[in-house]
Amino acid sequence: MTIDWIAFLQVFIAALVSACVVVGLYALGIRFLAIPAPAPLREDGTREPNGPSRDDEEDDLEGSGRPSWAQIAANICFGLSALCVLAGIYLIIPIFHK
Repeated sequence: MTIDWIAFLQVFIAALVSACVVVGLYALGIRFLAIPAPAPLREDGTREPNGPSRDDEEDDLEGSGRPSWAQIAANICFGLSALCVLAGIYLIIPIFHK
């Protein structure tokens, strides 16, 4: 019995790269969700240095203030991550690609 070391190395590299891609996409999606609301404008056109003031009584979940592009980018990253996982499952289970 001989071991095909080139095939073993190819599988190892493919698994390592795909794991890094899936984890990287998911982490990037979480990072996009962590983008805060922009600081409000002052009357002179500059922005407040510490961002919007927070009050526990006025906090609501609807107005998170996150930019819409950040939410869209996060959803795209999560979708691509899920697509990579589904592609891996497709390749692992032979009944799907006979």
